[in-house]
Amino acid sequence: MWDEQIDGDLSDDHLNPTEVFTKGVNNNVLFETTAGDDRDYFTFTIEEGYELSAIILNLFETEPEGNLGFISINAGSTCTDPDAPDVTSLLGYALIGFGNVGNDIMQDMGQGGGAQGFSGPLGAGTYTIWAQETGPSSDLWSLNFVVNQIPAPGALAVLALGGLSMSRKRRH
Repeated sequence: MWDEQIDGDLSDDHLNPTEVFTKGVNNNVLFETTAGDDRDYFTFTIEEGYELSAIILNLFETEPEGNLGFISINAGSTCTDPDAPDVTSLLGYALIGFGNVGNDIMQDMGQGGGAQGFSGPLGAGTYTIWAQETGPSSDLWSLNFVVNQIPAPGALAVLALGGLSMSRKRRH
């Protein structure tokens, strides 16, 4: 999906985030945020019939280990002004750190105070991520955006009927 060392620096403009593309189930974004005003913005689209089911923090390297990074998700292809942020325009956000490595941070983001909030997967649409350092150090991040295909309603009905048929055969 994106690796800053290969693909270049992510945008620092909340009105013009870098467009990254989702392909398949696992979509990794590897980037670095540095102390000060280094904000990274990127946008992606979840196609019809798919959902964003998890954001796994694969890597968060920082010094000291207690340092935190900020991450938010916004519906649409832009993000709130970071110099005058309106938290109510965000779907969600979280402060993450070393202790979150290996975990799905998406549901924590959905519980960000004052944000619109969400629980469960996010459906088709365009989303923008804003990430930045909160202290005087640089952070190396790796996020895995897990995208799953949603079973068609007809497929679920066929599976349910197949299960019902199998249970009837066992009774006879």
